[in-house]
Amino acid sequence: MGKTIDDKKTMVYRFQRSYHDLAAGVGEEKVREPLVDIYETKDQLRIDVELPGVQKKDIEVYTIGSRLYIRAFRREELEAESEGQPRRFLCLEREFGEFYREVELLVACNTSQGKARFSGGVLAIELPKVADRRGSRRDLPVE
Repeated sequence: MGKTIDDKKTMVYRFQRSYHDLAAGVGEEKVREPLVDIYETKDQLRIDVELPGVQKKDIEVYTIGSRLYIRAFRREELEAESEGQPRRFLCLEREFGEFYREVELLVACNTSQGKARFSGGVLAIELPKVADRRGSRRDLPVE
């Protein structure tokens, strides 16, 4: 069975993300883009953001116009001790530092009534949808 258009879009998006990560450079300090899932229900727009290892106090979420901004910071654990002994890493692959993501809200939302919850390394943002009056006809009186 052939791939659907949505499957192809997802594959292209994943390829672009992989290329973006490679192009960022090896060993350079970089701002990481957390992965997001965006979907809508009848009444709301939902954005789920992966932020593993981030503490709730290190997350900032805000909107300006029709854009949603997510900023987070994951602290390094190199100096931490385990049972009174300094850690001796044999492999260190997890990334630390700043996470930043900007999402265009393609659905009209009431951002002032939005809610964000952080649990299990996932930030869930819910924004109630509003009737979008763009594109609908509005007659204006001529004076």
